[in-house]
Amino acid sequence: MKAKSLVIDEDALIEKLLPKIEDRIKTDVVRSLISALEDQIYPPESAFKGEFVRRVEKASRGKGKVFKTTMELEAHLKEFDHHDNVYK
Repeated sequence: MKAKSLVIDEDALIEKLLPKIEDRIKTDVVRSLISALEDQIYPPESAFKGEFVRRVEKASRGKGKVFKTTMELEAHLKEFDHHDNVYK
């Protein structure tokens, strides 16, 4: 039995593979650009957590007001609304 010889046209193979390779490279470049921009725009999650913890700790050191009922809370909020209207 004769083995079939396989002749590969290199130019045809390159023309066939080149668009796929270019698309893959473009996709990788775009993904890395997006990742770099996200790192610059959005701080890491650990920074959010740290800032949140600092704000909670600071708030716990200050004067806190506890409302036993929603009516007490509403009355307190109306005081702020009244102050805002007076200064307008």
